[in-house]
Amino acid sequence: MALSDQHEIVASEDIVDDSGHKLWAQGQKVSRSLQEKLQRHKLARPLESALTVEGGIVSDEVVTACLELVESNSMLQRISGSVAARSLLTGFRNTPLPGPFKLLLTSAREGKLASYRHGLHCVAITAGIAARLNVGDDAVQQLLLSSLIHDIGELYIDPGYLHSNTRLTPAEWKQVAVHPRIGQALVRELTSLPAKIGDAVAEHHERLDGSGYPAQKANGEIGKFGRIIGVADTCAAIVMHGADESTYRLRVATRIVPEEFERTVVDAVIKPLLSSPLTPPSMRCEDCLDRIRLIVERLDQSMVAAASLAAHKESRIAADIGGYVVAALKVLSKALTATGAIEALSVEEVKADEELLAEIALVAREVDWRLRNLARNIHLRFHLNHDGKDLALALPLVDTLDSSAR
Repeated sequence: MALSDQHEIVASEDIVDDSGHKLWAQGQKVSRSLQEKLQRHKLARPLESALTVEGGIVSDEVVTACLELVESNSMLQRISGSVAARSLLTGFRNTPLPGPFKLLLTSAREGKLASYRHGLHCVAITAGIAARLNVGDDAVQQLLLSSLIHDIGELYIDPGYLHSNTRLTPAEWKQVAVHPRIGQALVRELTSLPAKIGDAVAEHHERLDGSGYPAQKANGEIGKFGRIIGVADTCAAIVMHGADESTYRLRVATRIVPEEFERTVVDAVIKPLLSSPLTPPSMRCEDCLDRIRLIVERLDQSMVAAASLAAHKESRIAADIGGYVVAALKVLSKALTATGAIEALSVEEVKADEELLAEIALVAREVDWRLRNLARNIHLRFHLNHDGKDLALALPLVDTLDSSAR
């Protein structure tokens, strides 16, 4: 309702309660009095489906904003600055936005929410990927729309979880993990858009190795749109950060676990960036060594805890999840070892190489994120398939995985 203070919002159809009584007539402007009525009645349909915003966001504005981002960001220029990518973006100018999403996106823009700006970055990167993968003209408009609205479900998440100043526990994080499902439900219930757009929204946090959420799909269970937007979403979060080492971070984030993302999609982002020299991360040697040491210790401790869970004889559920975590930890350990992390803790020549230490520390930071994600994944696996049964057996492992320094 706060949006009605900035834009004229009109009922696009009669708003009725679940008994069929009309609360607000079609064409009538929304005001605070409607809000008072809504507090006393249960609606027959979601309110968003019955409202339209005058002067709200349209696709033409989205495209203009995306092109401005491409011009102003050197990384986006290389990813999405080609003639083909710009052409795909330009072709999106006339794509109609469903009324409910026009309302929600306008609300996000006017509220200066980070999710709106993130969505623009995601659209720009998606266009660059689509251009290199030769996604068909008809499909690409649906793909770009999916990319624009992929995080729309976050508008229905308690801001206290989304914008918490403290790191969420795995149990608290479950409140955030439902946003892809909420977004899919919005597509299904409020629009007549094709089902694959809703599927893409639901799948943008899924990973090919089954480590994603909310449904922990894997490989062929994830659609083409979901695979592309998953990479674009990950890259957008790093590009928005704007640090000098962002290109290096992108390479680490998308390749540290090779089985997470489709390689051709990752290459569509990474290869254009290889034309310019990488800026190595900069950190004090002492900080780098501390970070590396802590991650190596935590990996070892987590492996012991996971192996213990995998050997549990009284709970097949716990043993299976323990085995899954052991396999995931082996991949992370291999990735970290390949950087020279172990040598960095003992070999003087390596300890004296500031640039190499900074690169290893950046990989260690990514491993830290993957360990936290594993802790969250354990919670989801127990609740998704087993209604939380035997979760208590895994809590020591969860605590170890999630125990990095705040």
